[in-house]
Amino acid sequence: MTHGLPARVGRFVLVFLMALAALAALWSFAAPTYTRGIAALARPLFRLMESPNVTVLDVQGAETWIYRIVGEHEIAAFTWFDRYTFFAIVPLIALFVATPGLGWRRRIVRGLLGIGALSVAHVCYVVASVELAYAAMGLRTVGPLAARTLDGWQIAVRALWEAAPIAIWVALTYGAWKKVFAQLRNEERAEGTARASWIGALGALGWKKKEGTP
Repeated sequence: MTHGLPARVGRFVLVFLMALAALAALWSFAAPTYTRGIAALARPLFRLMESPNVTVLDVQGAETWIYRIVGEHEIAAFTWFDRYTFFAIVPLIALFVATPGLGWRRRIVRGLLGIGALSVAHVCYVVASVELAYAAMGLRTVGPLAARTLDGWQIAVRALWEAAPIAIWVALTYGAWKKVFAQLRNEERAEGTARASWIGALGALGWKKKEGTP
């Protein structure tokens, strides 16, 4: 396993970096479409959570701008999410490309599942971070308990947003990695058995030669 593991890890890192570089170069073209998709899913969620609905989303290229209705036919800019807010989709796809032990069909299916799961996480992050910002600024009424734990909720939302790609990748590729390490252990056992047989054969040959020595 000591010989096979470094080679597997090295190959995984190399393929990941190559895929990451290629996908990162394409991000500037894909980001506007992905951002529009996230905004389209977030709008009905804002309407569901707010009464009345005061949040307006506007996508400008790869940036998502959040406006707040402040009067009749009047809105004011509240915050924005830049083109790199959703960039984690790029290393996530690269991880699926580099993961060993997956056929192309399973790689594509799990990659699509991962993209879908991360998209949901991104939508939830946009909505949760904006609503928590409203509460922190007194623009949304919350209970006393929620008010005391706002900082903790904001930290938790940020942490989940950052950890989501790795958690999704691990959950969807755990079985593949388990098979890879099982295969490496089997290879190590086979090498150990062959080495022991070879040493035993050499020892037996030496003993016979010694017995036949005058």
